[in-house]
Amino acid sequence: MTSIMDLTALAMEKRGYSVTRHDTCLEHRDSGFIIKPVFFDSPPSTTLIRSNTAITISHPDLIPDGVFEYQHTFGATLDDAIREGIDQWLQVDFVVFLDALRDTPEQCQAFDITFPQPDGAGLNRRALLGPVGHMAIEAISGEEHPFCACCFLTKNFEAFRPLLEADAFYGIRLFAAHNDRGASQADCRVNGQDWEVGKRALVSYADTWPQAGLEWRKQYVILQTRSHGPA
Repeated sequence: MTSIMDLTALAMEKRGYSVTRHDTCLEHRDSGFIIKPVFFDSPPSTTLIRSNTAITISHPDLIPDGVFEYQHTFGATLDDAIREGIDQWLQVDFVVFLDALRDTPEQCQAFDITFPQPDGAGLNRRALLGPVGHMAIEAISGEEHPFCACCFLTKNFEAFRPLLEADAFYGIRLFAAHNDRGASQADCRVNGQDWEVGKRALVSYADTWPQAGLEWRKQYVILQTRSHGPA
């Protein structure tokens, strides 16, 4: 197995990201993000090789304590499986972190919402909506599936309202699936930690999808404070 540090650096460079290699982490030169990949294990599988990894990302201004996310992927070899997990993270998660540093997002849709505070000030929060991964076995009859980058959040707004209203940084992993027997499942993690409230909301949301055989969607969303000021 090639070291996960080398695999991460090569994956980032392949995507056009310049990195500086340190002993236990990588630094993205253009943004200052510090990236720490960790390989956990490769559980037995009857077909392809499975890889379980995690990536912690931090930034001195945005998220000094860092947040992490797991990657569970498969490949013909262990290196292939690890590379796949890293590349998925770069495409789905890292682009959202990069936009979190920008005044105007370049790769994500976004919306701002201001919540009045008891002292009369306003808490201005921004939601950065990362690219949506989507797979459906069967084509959906009629018009195109009514789903866009905002749907995960807006269709479950009340469940996520406490995170929107809080003055904190949240990186949210959203995943929901619906199978050909009508059963739904979901995964929701906030800053890498399982969040049961979000999971239940996503299961209920997936129950409303029109039947398309096996179907899943995933997305990474960042909630951040933009300013404190007049409501």
